[in-house]
Parts: sequence; structure tokens; C-alpha cells
Amino acid sequence: MRDTFLRMLTTYERNYLHLMLDEDTEAGYRAKIILLKNDGYTVPEIRRTTNHHDSNIRKWIHRFNEKGLDGIVSKIHEHKPIKITNDIEKRIVEIVTSNPRTDYGLSFSTWSLRVLAGFITKEINMVESISHTQIRNIILKHGIKWRNSKITLGTSLDPEYHLKKRESKN
Repeated sequence: MRDTFLRMLTTYERNYLHLMLDEDTEAGYRAKIILLKNDGYTVPEIRRTTNHHDSNIRKWIHRFNEKGLDGIVSKIHEHKPIKITNDIEKRIVEIVTSNPRTDYGLSFSTWSLRVLAGFITKEINMVESISHTQIRNIILKHGIKWRNSKITLGTSLDPEYHLKKRESKN
């Protein structure tokens, strides 16, 4: 595999990367990757020095090539946490305990957590967004037993499975 290309650093970028090395953050290790590459190290040599995976090292080099310092500095995502009120929780519990086919005219008869999350945000518009994990926590909080869908391929739990299988082939 050919080595990953790093574009020429400006003096400002080089100095800024050296300042980033002092930070005990992800940006500090990313800066180290770029500086090592700039010093002529190959990706496998950088991996041995930083103990990070080759694909991760290449990713940060490519991001730096494309976006400069902005490509390796983590952005702080500012978003309002969604407040799930008691009324919203009660409505979610009602939906969870309903039959999607008979109560909402959907083409299935059991909910999955991800389908519930999509239904609650897109169809009912109760909240702007909700994760399947939040729904699971609400369900557990209200003492609802929830089963995970499971597909078993291969062997059966039936102790006579192999005997019945053999008989069905004859």
C-alpha cells in the first residue's frame, strides 16, 4: 500500500499544532499524527508511536489535507437536551402498549424500539427527536416488560430437534 500524502504545512499551522500537543485531548493526539507525518514518518511508524489504528491515522491526515486545522479540532455540538415531560412519557407508554396494526393501521403487529422512535418523532410529532435508548428507559421506568426481537439461525433449543429434523427428511 502506498503511503498517505500530507500537504505542506504553513508556519502558522506547524506552530499551532505544537501548541495543541500540550492539550490532553483528542486534538492533541491528532496534532501529533500530523506533526509525525510532516517529519517523514510513515503511517505504520506513526501507529507504533501513537498506538492508533492505521485507518484512523489516515483519516486524520486526509481531514487535515482537506480542511486544515479545522479538520482535526473537535467541534462542540451545542444542542438543547430534549425534555421528556410526564405527559409525553404517558403517551409513549400508551403507544408502546398498543397494537400498531389495529390501533394505527400500520403493516406490523409489534413495535421495535427504533420503529417506535421514528413513529413518535415523524408520525405523531410529540418530540423533535428521541432515541430508542430513551424509549427503552421510559419503558423500564414504567415497569413494562419488553422483549427484544431475536432471529435464531442454525440450531434449535428443542432437545429433540435433530431427531425431528431427521424424521422430516424421510
